[in-house]
Amino acid sequence: MNVIVTGASGFIGRNVLVRTPRDWTVVALWHRTRGLEEFIAEHHLTHVRALHCDLLNADDVAEVRGAVGGHADAVMYLAANGDPAASSEHPRWDLESNTTALVNFLEGCPAGHLVYVSSGAVYDGLTGEVTPATPVSPRLPYAISKLASEQYVRYFAERRGTLGSYVNVRFFGAYGPYEAARKITTRWLRGMAAGQREFAVRGDGRNLIDFMYVDDAVTGFLRLLQARGERLTVDFASGAPVSVNEVVNAMARVLGVSVTVRHEGIVPEYIEFRSADPTMRERFGVVPAIGFDEGLGRFKAFFDQQVQTRQTA
Repeated sequence: MNVIVTGASGFIGRNVLVRTPRDWTVVALWHRTRGLEEFIAEHHLTHVRALHCDLLNADDVAEVRGAVGGHADAVMYLAANGDPAASSEHPRWDLESNTTALVNFLEGCPAGHLVYVSSGAVYDGLTGEVTPATPVSPRLPYAISKLASEQYVRYFAERRGTLGSYVNVRFFGAYGPYEAARKITTRWLRGMAAGQREFAVRGDGRNLIDFMYVDDAVTGFLRLLQARGERLTVDFASGAPVSVNEVVNAMARVLGVSVTVRHEGIVPEYIEFRSADPTMRERFGVVPAIGFDEGLGRFKAFFDQQVQTRQTA
């Protein structure tokens, strides 16, 4: 299968690349985050080719189209603004990163099947159980641009005919190896390991986080990448959301330490909803299997291995 992965140098992208079948031919796109060629070589991903691409540049997208012979069998579209909170201060940048870049890519690079990674943030402002059938009216710019992007995917499939099929995935999030250093799981695990015992949390700490260990996320994404013929929107969530306060306590439990939490300020994206969409489980057979404590243990082992590698290098 001839596959394009956008945003391949990011957190989810790197984890996807190491799990792609070796009989696929993968063109992995990166823009600002360097080091993808070295990552591919380090993991012996001989079926993967890294290609620099600014998705807002039509000439760059044309080069991608040429690299896959004019038509990709499937696309995993991960490229996006990776910081939802920043969209409140920079809405135009967010719109260009999330939506304009997608439209430019779809205008220049037809594909048989597209997995577009949207976000559970489209349910911004809602409470209780939600599904893709739930009416939404988000106010967070990041959520607005993600929702608009979903509709553009439908347009290019149903009106333009340049996509054969698609799955819009309202992804609720993941944690694990290669995530951004600013993410709370990385910052707090590293902090606790370094002896930090007091942590500041924006808001009251009751904000819900529904995220899964990245291995479960990749399993689901690879399953959807092979779901040609589908045209639908799905939620992809762990089904077991936890509060930010619970995240801190779980980390302390895994590391065997005691910590205190200081609450301050407010959060621009306050989450009080949870997905009740059974589609990933019932239609695609995907059920996140790695519990939060187990996932944190795996993540800690990854950090420990990195430290050991640096010490012996």
